[in-house]
Amino acid sequence: MNILGITGSSTLTFHHHISALVTESARSLYDLMTIRAVGRYTCYTGLTCMLALPAWWEYLKADEKNLLQFVIKKAIRYGYLPRSFSTMSELSEDSDEKLFRLAKYNPNHVLHRFLPQPKTVQYNLRKRTHDLTLPTDVNAVIKQNFVYRMLFSDLY
Repeated sequence: MNILGITGSSTLTFHHHISALVTESARSLYDLMTIRAVGRYTCYTGLTCMLALPAWWEYLKADEKNLLQFVIKKAIRYGYLPRSFSTMSELSEDSDEKLFRLAKYNPNHVLHRFLPQPKTVQYNLRKRTHDLTLPTDVNAVIKQNFVYRMLFSDLY
């Protein structure tokens, strides 16, 4: 089933989504390579699987992350991305940090209401990346959640 561009399954895993992304990317790269060979394409293009990366990156298995990195390497090899292009892990970290900053400092952001309340302290300790209260009662699934990961990102 495909809902809003995400391919889902009855087991709620991302394997089918990753397979669909890799297949679609391979087709697109082949099409671009064919068009370039004919001489109708000369501009630079990028990949579009970054849209919801903060939401699903941590739920992927290592082999699924490797498949996405393979698509990046292939695009670099074909000349559609610069050799200095980042890895998927680096892109994920960058997009996580940007999204967290946007949500934290913009009270109108859709994710702002999911952030915990600010913590007030009466003492002066080391500078933290945020002043939000850290949750204590969580399970393994919540620990992969975007907001939880970003609250603890400076502690890892």
